[in-house]
Amino acid sequence: MSVAARKLDQYANGVCIDKFETSLQEISDQIRIMDQKLIMKTENEITYRYENQRFEISKLEDSIKKYI
Repeated sequence: MSVAARKLDQYANGVCIDKFETSLQEISDQIRIMDQKLIMKTENEITYRYENQRFEISKLEDSIKKYI
């Protein structure tokens, strides 16, 4: 009876709890990696646009200085 009770504790709705925990951890790791990639791409895009706008402003300032 105790062997059967232990077996019931290891499985919930036909799924091995250890495999479920491992799968859940793997999914969590994948989500964390995707989040990090998204953050890096967003930061890179913001930096690129900022630098591009700074360059355009600098060009405009130089053009204005020529006429003053």
